[in-house]
Amino acid sequence: MSQANVLKSTEERKLLTERVAASRYVNRSARLRDLLLYLTTRVLDEDIDEIHEQEVGHKVFGRPVNYDTSSDNIVRVHASTLRKRLEQYFAEEGAGESLILEIPKGNYAPVFHVREHVQAEVPVPASALPQTPLLRTNDGRLWVVGAVAILFACSTGILLVRNWPSTGALDSSRPNVALLWSQVFHPDRPTDIVFDDAAIGLYQELTGRTLSLSDYFDRSYLRSLPEGAASSVAIRRQSNFADISFAWKLLQIPGASHRPSLLRFARDYSFRELKANNAVLIGNSRSNPWVEPFEPKLGIRWTFDKTAAVYDPVDTWAGGKSYQAHSPNDPRESYFSVALLPNLGGTGNVLIISGTGGSAINAGADFLGDEPSVASLRRRLPVTKDKPFPHFEALIKVKGRSSLPHDATIMVCRTPRS
Repeated sequence: MSQANVLKSTEERKLLTERVAASRYVNRSARLRDLLLYLTTRVLDEDIDEIHEQEVGHKVFGRPVNYDTSSDNIVRVHASTLRKRLEQYFAEEGAGESLILEIPKGNYAPVFHVREHVQAEVPVPASALPQTPLLRTNDGRLWVVGAVAILFACSTGILLVRNWPSTGALDSSRPNVALLWSQVFHPDRPTDIVFDDAAIGLYQELTGRTLSLSDYFDRSYLRSLPEGAASSVAIRRQSNFADISFAWKLLQIPGASHRPSLLRFARDYSFRELKANNAVLIGNSRSNPWVEPFEPKLGIRWTFDKTAAVYDPVDTWAGGKSYQAHSPNDPRESYFSVALLPNLGGTGNVLIISGTGGSAINAGADFLGDEPSVASLRRRLPVTKDKPFPHFEALIKVKGRSSLPHDATIMVCRTPRS
């Protein structure tokens, strides 16, 4: 086969993989989609013909490098499901495909082969297509409005803003703000904005149970849900309105606007993405378990106060100092924390924002877009030559319910642990 034909063949296989990954048979499960894309990428880009279970468990499902595959069957279970979904795709929606993609039993390296008899393409009724809309717009406001409808309709949507101009200059009037956000948003790749899972946060508040990221990602907690109202809460798919409002404000900030962004729901996120992409994680480790891997580097933790029904920040590096954010008779002081850290793969950065409530998180968006406020943060941090804005964690107190940056007070500002 000539080099041109090889390139064409590889491109055809990649396009087929993209169609399968975007189909209703695969795209509703982040784990199946990630598994398919990882396996096909290894075969098509690295020209290998054998992939081992332990590799897949580590790279796709976040297991330790040398985990025991005999006692943990997560790869086998998902591979079996993926094989069935591939069969369904090529029998129905992909009946007109000239190539077929399969994952043989006993090996996780996908194979492609030419279909002997191509069937006429089977039309798919609109009602059977995935109900996840893809919004393409040059106006960020439209997709934020769409996100409200999508997330509150409990969908699994991914919104990709593809057509924003990538040449938007940083705002020279707010240099520190631009430097901060340039660490998170890049013109050449999208940034994941990961909304919290309000239902799973509420479930933990009601039951007093603590859910680990491993259980959350595997969905193993669903097998041990107790009977009752709390269980019905846990299976819902919903985020907080504060996340939508935060995203709206975020994309007005220089360095964040005019940059491609992906809106993701925490339940559909993955280790693979958190290792490879820049991300903004909204919420604490209870409402957004993807915060958990970064906590060893941070001193601020958020504890739930059942009496006041709010989250209070606790500084574990200062002897467990608690900042209580509730006073029954006076305007409530609120707090938000913000941290800039390397992503799990060390290939980009993650910004984490948490707060005592929705108003505090939105005050954080205003603070992070205010030049004097961000400049005051930067002055408290060591100057580094390799990073325009160094990694940090900060805790900020907001006066009453004000979102004005001049009503905010920096309580903690320091570099994270390495």
